[in-house]
Amino acid sequence: MPVLERSLRYLFAPIILAFIGIAVIQQLTVTWQGWLPRFDDLPYYLLSLSAVLALQFSCGRISYLSILLLLYYHLSQTEPLVSFDRDQVFLTGTLIITFFAISKDRSPISIHFFKVLIGISACFALAFVWKAGAEGLSSFNMTQLPSMLNLIASLYLPIGISCIVISIYTVWHATGTNSTIALTQFIWLFHYYLPNDMAFSILLSMLAAAYLFSMLFALYDLAYKDELTGLASRRALNTMALSLNKHYCVAMVDIDHFKSFNDTYGHDVGDQVLRLVAKKLSKVKGGGQVFRYGGEEFTIVFESRNIERVLPHLEEIRQKISQYNIVLRDQGRKGKSKLDRNRKQKPNQTVNITISIGVAEQRGETSFEKTLKSADEALYKAKNNGRNCVFA
Repeated sequence: MPVLERSLRYLFAPIILAFIGIAVIQQLTVTWQGWLPRFDDLPYYLLSLSAVLALQFSCGRISYLSILLLLYYHLSQTEPLVSFDRDQVFLTGTLIITFFAISKDRSPISIHFFKVLIGISACFALAFVWKAGAEGLSSFNMTQLPSMLNLIASLYLPIGISCIVISIYTVWHATGTNSTIALTQFIWLFHYYLPNDMAFSILLSMLAAAYLFSMLFALYDLAYKDELTGLASRRALNTMALSLNKHYCVAMVDIDHFKSFNDTYGHDVGDQVLRLVAKKLSKVKGGGQVFRYGGEEFTIVFESRNIERVLPHLEEIRQKISQYNIVLRDQGRKGKSKLDRNRKQKPNQTVNITISIGVAEQRGETSFEKTLKSADEALYKAKNNGRNCVFA
């Protein structure tokens, strides 16, 4: 189910939206053809803007793709690439998109720039070799294995492999950037196989808009999401507080003895514990919205709920966390050979963690800050009462 969810969200959803956009524009053929001269200059502005913004946010892959597409569009506008083999250009572009799909984001202004140049050059060389080999095979008049020869001599094999690779990376490395790269491949395929169905300027404008939205979403995550746990951050909590109604409950959650746990097992294990607790808390029932407040503290906000309705859900999540066994792997395991690891198979140590929860209810008499302070006071009472409990 998680794989299917990632597929729908990061791979198919952008492509389906782009397909719907193309279908809608096609229904308005007369309108967009009348505006086409104005659309011809739009990719220059949008792709340039996306390249600059991507450079600012160190989204190297989007920046490179924007520049390359801008260069290709400029060449196709000034001289229609008649001197180039269309299949050769298409295969090269597909390989370059695949190269960026499996690469990591690096700052364009760094030593990695030369690695990108080498990768792009390799894509040009590979496309040239493949096309030359395919033309050589197609020149032979062989009667055996004709279907296999036709497959090798065509572009279907490398294009199919590229699409599979991009799809797998988009699903397993589910990010907005990978999603837009998959969309780039879709637009590139559409432009090659259906060149007369949609003007390339409109396709590139749609793609550049997707690049810009992708960076806006990345900027939002940077501002309002906690990088370690993936939960909404304290800034998101403060923003949400401005739109709360007059009746809600706030719960403050703290991991018991986290400092001593961190000192005993190390910060890496401590980070794993934080991620685990965050994942468990995010599944709290009753409509609670979870935020990382800071350190080992979390905040849960229940809108339009009273304490009587909230307490059972908090008690349930407290029990689930306290009953969960965390398996600690041998920290020296990575430095040992496989033979040594198999020779001494000691059982991994398991530990349990507990949380303390304080909750307060707001009925319009006080501000959010005071309600949050009341929940924090309830949290300290829960700790003074022995920890691993909920105090209202």
